[in-house]
Amino acid sequence: MAFGTTFRRTTPVYKTASGSTGKNERRLKATMATTDAALLATYGEGLTDALISGDPEVDMERLGLKLEGLKKVFITQEQKVAYGVSLNEHVYLPDGTEKEVRPESATSANIALEGVPLRWTGKLIPKSKALRMFMFKKSYQVQHVNGLTYDFLFDMAKKLADAGAMMLITAGAKGNEPLVMSNGGTPYRAFLEGRVQGDSYALILRLTNLELKEIPAK
Repeated sequence: MAFGTTFRRTTPVYKTASGSTGKNERRLKATMATTDAALLATYGEGLTDALISGDPEVDMERLGLKLEGLKKVFITQEQKVAYGVSLNEHVYLPDGTEKEVRPESATSANIALEGVPLRWTGKLIPKSKALRMFMFKKSYQVQHVNGLTYDFLFDMAKKLADAGAMMLITAGAKGNEPLVMSNGGTPYRAFLEGRVQGDSYALILRLTNLELKEIPAK
C-alpha cells in the first residue's frame, strides 16, 4: 500500500502587464535595526518626529537585497541569536484560558515501523458527528500497489461507505498511540473514510489534533 496527498497544487504563471513572465524571489524588507521594537528603543517618544523628518525605518543599503540559502534561528528579546533553546507547548481550554505549559516533546515517526502496522480499531464514528467534533488539518489518500491490495482496500472502503462512518486508526505496538507522520512531527488522531463508486474507491486518512468543544455557559 502507499499513500499520498488527496489533491494536486496548480502552478500559476505570473505575468506583467507587458506580457513578460514573472518569478518569485525573496527580498529583504527590514533588518533587526529597523523593526518596530528597535525603532522605539532608539527614538522613544521622538519616533513620530523621526519618521516625519527622515526614513529611519528603511535601511537604504540593504533594502531589496536578494535572499538565498536562509536558515531559521531563534533570537532573544535583545535581538541576539539564542543558543540552547528550549521549546514549550501551551495547552488551552475551550474558552481560551491557558491550562498548562509543558516542555515540547520530541516525536518519532510511527507509521512505518517494521512489524508494527497501523491498527484498524473497529471504533466507528458517523461522518456527520466527526465533522462536528474535530477540525481535520491534513488528508492522505491510501492507494493500492497491486491486485491483492486493491481487493483489501476496496473492501475496507466499502464497509466504511456502507456504514456512513469513519474508523479510528491508531499506531504503536499496543495500538494506542496517535499517528506521527515524520520525525519531529505533530501527533494526530487519525480517522479513515471510505468512498465507493462502481469498481473505484477512495480511502482517505483524515488527521486532526484539534477537538471542537462547546464553551460552557457562564
